[in-house]
Amino acid sequence: MRDRDTLPGDLHLIYPDPQLEERSAAAGALRRLAHAFVRHRTDPQTLDDIAAWAEAAAEQLEASSAPVARPAGYFARRYVDPPPPDGAEVMAFSDRAFSGPANPTAMEVDMRRHGDGVRATATFGAAFESAPGRVHGGAVCAVVDDVLGYLMVCLGIAAYTARLEIDYRGGVPIDEPVIFDGRETRREGRKSSVELTVRAAAAPPDAAALIEAAGLFVIVTEDQLA
Repeated sequence: MRDRDTLPGDLHLIYPDPQLEERSAAAGALRRLAHAFVRHRTDPQTLDDIAAWAEAAAEQLEASSAPVARPAGYFARRYVDPPPPDGAEVMAFSDRAFSGPANPTAMEVDMRRHGDGVRATATFGAAFESAPGRVHGGAVCAVVDDVLGYLMVCLGIAAYTARLEIDYRGGVPIDEPVIFDGRETRREGRKSSVELTVRAAAAPPDAAALIEAAGLFVIVTEDQLA
């Protein structure tokens, strides 16, 4: 969970959020609640209280403002904005799916440009557990795709995922940080070939990858966007 003392000074935020601190803190509390709800059991009255509070909070939010749409120029800005500097934390929307700190359904993810690639450190809580002690493969795949999407941001190109192949070589652990490293391997016209590995943060550098992925992104050019 983010607060005023932990927000990084090197954050490259594409779409500023004037309530980034407050919304991230609230979303972090909701994520903690979700993980606690999955991992623990309680009495019926407490469950009724949680349900009543959640319904009332949702109604209050829905009544307080109209839904906020994603900006239409998201891809076009890719060819106007400067790319994030090496080492900077990269964030498109504060409530981006899977990695946005202001999204209560996201994972805990720190996404950064790493040289010519991207590196993310992610921790999956109990809500993403499948087999005992292991993260659900679909949740891992979602973060793989998101990390590679941010690779496009670091490369300064607009692109859609066209193909993604994932080899699950080992279980990704729950409640332990893992590192996603993604990079571009080849560029042919509008085709960007990429690869990614996932390793436990505590593993030695020469440890075998838990996940190996390869993908193809199709670039949408500046002329096409215009």
